[in-house]
Amino acid sequence: MQSLENGTFLDNETQKNDLLNVLADDYSRNILNRIIEIPKSGVQLSNETGIPASTVYRKLSRMADLKLMKITGIISPEGKKIFLYQSRVKSVYAKFEGGFIDMEIILNSIPSNL
Repeated sequence: MQSLENGTFLDNETQKNDLLNVLADDYSRNILNRIIEIPKSGVQLSNETGIPASTVYRKLSRMADLKLMKITGIISPEGKKIFLYQSRVKSVYAKFEGGFIDMEIILNSIPSNL
């Protein structure tokens, strides 16, 4: 990836295809949209979206593999470890021209204390 002042251009075709596949999926887009501003747990995401928890966790796992989110852990009052997910991506711009796809990712500003 090449870093730019206002975003990051993807130059790896595999990364572009992987990101396009995530963005083409309704569930993944819904999940990403809900974790741009505030980190949330898989259970919270399932409750808010109505997406089955197993599907939420499968989508989160795929997005984590692609480094599209930051994952932090907290301990609940009951002593249970809870993972919180926050999108590293704020927006994506894609352009198809001349048989090529150009993609720019605008990164999310995530506080360093998360």
